[in-house]
Amino acid sequence: MPDTTVTYEKGQLYQLNLNDLQADPNQPRKYMDPQALEDLAASIAQHGVLTPILFRQGVMVEIGGHDPNSPELGIVSPDFHAGNLYVVAGERRCEAAKKAGLTEVPAILVEGKHGEIALVENLLRQDLTAVEEAEALDRLMKEESYTQEQLGVIIGKARTTVTDILTLTRLPQEIRDECRGNTAVTRKTLIEIARKKQARGMVTAWNKVKEKQAKEETGGRRKERTAPTPAAHREWVDKTNAKLAAIDSAAWTEEEKTAFATALGELKKTILALLKTKTATPT
Repeated sequence: MPDTTVTYEKGQLYQLNLNDLQADPNQPRKYMDPQALEDLAASIAQHGVLTPILFRQGVMVEIGGHDPNSPELGIVSPDFHAGNLYVVAGERRCEAAKKAGLTEVPAILVEGKHGEIALVENLLRQDLTAVEEAEALDRLMKEESYTQEQLGVIIGKARTTVTDILTLTRLPQEIRDECRGNTAVTRKTLIEIARKKQARGMVTAWNKVKEKQAKEETGGRRKERTAPTPAAHREWVDKTNAKLAAIDSAAWTEEEKTAFATALGELKKTILALLKTKTATPT
């Protein structure tokens, strides 16, 4: 637990114990790509944490003039324990630092609307999936009673873009959960799905997208063919030889015959080179 007697100052750089930093329940990011996390951990192990974590300190909140410890209150504030340190931005860096074996990370105290800070920081780093971005915007709009125009100003996007993004909150929960780990699906595709009138239609459209992805992945694997065997090469030579033997050039023009003779000459050079290579005796 952090020392609750410590008073942190806004904008100051601190070295904080990773065990003292808690994940913020309102963190926009819900999914961390395992491979990307391993890559970041490797980088941190070599170079350290180059970008400080942003954190906030919990405060004692009284609701209705009662002590939060009072059993009759029935409401527990998320900042119930004064002094708790919450990660506003940099949760992935914290996790990677733990994997790299670090015990401390550089961190800066921030104040103000932490939801905005976390959202904008992640958007600037392009760390959020389309669904995470939509959920974070929706939560921020409800918590702060923002209009879509105001949200657009905060994240630097047009109101129409914000409207499109928020459409994703209409997606059934099962689709949203799957999208967190499927970064190959574009926001445009998800918006098209979210515009379906009923949840059943969204699920059907989503399943079609997944089927298409699966076919493309299968097709890509098929293209990764192994090198032809010697037997396959020999079969190809036999077929090519038969085709060459069946050629009737009687009706060809002199220009066509000359071009073909040139091509055969190049083929002869290749054949002679192959024969020399294959029949050479090792020294």
